[in-house]
Amino acid sequence: MNIPLTPMRFLERTLKIYGDKTGVICGEHRFSYRAYGERVNRLSNGLLQVGVQKGDRISYLGYNCHRLLEAFYGIPQIAAVLLPLNIRLVPHDFEYIINESRPNILFLDKDFIPQIESIRERISSVKKYILLESMENAPSWITGTYEEMITEASPEPPFPPGAYPFEEDDTAEIFYTSGTTGNPKGVMLTHRNLYLHALATLAVSPMDETDIWLHLIPLFHVNGWGTPHYLTAKGGAHIMVQKFDPLNTLEIIQREKVTRTAMIPTMVNAILALPEFKKYDLSSMRVFLIGGAPPPTGLIERTQKAFGCLVHTAFGMTETCPLIAWPELGPHLEPKTRQQRVRESWGFQMLGVEFRVVDSEGKDLPWDGQAVGELLVRGDMVMKGYYNNPKETEETLKGGWYHTGDLVSIGQDGSLYIKDRKKDIIISGGENISSLEVEQVLYSHSDILECAVIGKLDEKWGEVPLAFVVLREGARVSPQEIIDFTKSRMARFKAPKEVRIVDEFPRGGTGKILKSVLREKYRSSGSG
Repeated sequence: MNIPLTPMRFLERTLKIYGDKTGVICGEHRFSYRAYGERVNRLSNGLLQVGVQKGDRISYLGYNCHRLLEAFYGIPQIAAVLLPLNIRLVPHDFEYIINESRPNILFLDKDFIPQIESIRERISSVKKYILLESMENAPSWITGTYEEMITEASPEPPFPPGAYPFEEDDTAEIFYTSGTTGNPKGVMLTHRNLYLHALATLAVSPMDETDIWLHLIPLFHVNGWGTPHYLTAKGGAHIMVQKFDPLNTLEIIQREKVTRTAMIPTMVNAILALPEFKKYDLSSMRVFLIGGAPPPTGLIERTQKAFGCLVHTAFGMTETCPLIAWPELGPHLEPKTRQQRVRESWGFQMLGVEFRVVDSEGKDLPWDGQAVGELLVRGDMVMKGYYNNPKETEETLKGGWYHTGDLVSIGQDGSLYIKDRKKDIIISGGENISSLEVEQVLYSHSDILECAVIGKLDEKWGEVPLAFVVLREGARVSPQEIIDFTKSRMARFKAPKEVRIVDEFPRGGTGKILKSVLREKYRSSGSG
């Protein structure tokens, strides 16, 4: 009998081996894996009792919490589909996503009642609104609470072990993209996708039951790197944090002896800037992943020195579960080789993944570290497609390869070098300028905390680089001084023709800077 490849098998194994071990820490709550497993089963049975059927989408709108971690198993276990919503979206986005995906149940945190109330009359598919925590004077349209649902349900598995009500190629989760280049698209990830992604990640980053992972990346963002699956598979402990706070992060690392975490660059910068940083004991840390956006020049080295542990990047995207490239940092490598891989590339294609680099006509380019083209990906982690969007699916998966839209080169040894997004390349006077290259130079300026570079329309050159920068506290530097600084460190035609100093950037669901918003507002604007 062929048993489907599914993350459910990870939890089943962990319950047998690590049942008495602490598996989830969330605020004042601490659950053993056995208690966590019972809550997962109660969620599954509670959903079955209210009529959830195979293929039904179940939406979740809330912060990182043990309940969301329970949903990663409790919903797919009964062949339903988990649909986490990005809490940073606006009502219009929620309306679009809900009307396209048509979930019949929406779990929501009380903080988001106003947003949902404003669109409730226009999202007719939702029949039940379930609060994640109880509250006084809840709106009349709320149909219950999460704890009420699971308390009244059985803690026993809803189906016998291995008797899954789904096939491995059935959709288990849907994550909607940010919609920065049009309407959001629902990425369908199958049980097989998620299972093989977890195994491939464990092959390059071995974990065990002594690992304690601090969840700072929201789990509505591509599983927060897939941790609900591969960390659970090895019996590691999950620490759920609702909202990122730099000082609280250090306190948790010290108190809980955290061994692993993942952050985006803006989070890392905020932590390293804390005056109290050196007061904390961070010696438990083993591995620190910086992802989500290219780290500024020198950030990996500074973080490695500050935390005293291995710090590295990895590469992936929503459509690939997400990880597809890892730097392969085995403990027995020569230190020089390890540091070279950490600093110079995004890593190698992971097990089960194939890469191609193609030109604008789709012809393969050599792996010589010089030729730049679009990265195409094929493999076990690549999505099933976009929900209810066959046209976009066909275009994106043309020829059986996922067209990433990333411009890259690959070295002779297989190292991946990200040059830019196709949409972020600036074409000035017929020359291609990488916005990432300009940003890396800007980040080397001691007074610049954050930056973003876009192309601005220009009558003479077509486009010219326009830079936005956020200065470090107390910094005093002029736009012209920043322009002169970049001209002294790169080809003059690549240097920004204009610099705007701003207080903050528009950001997406994970804190990434939204260049699309900057382009919409400033691409055609005049100076000043």
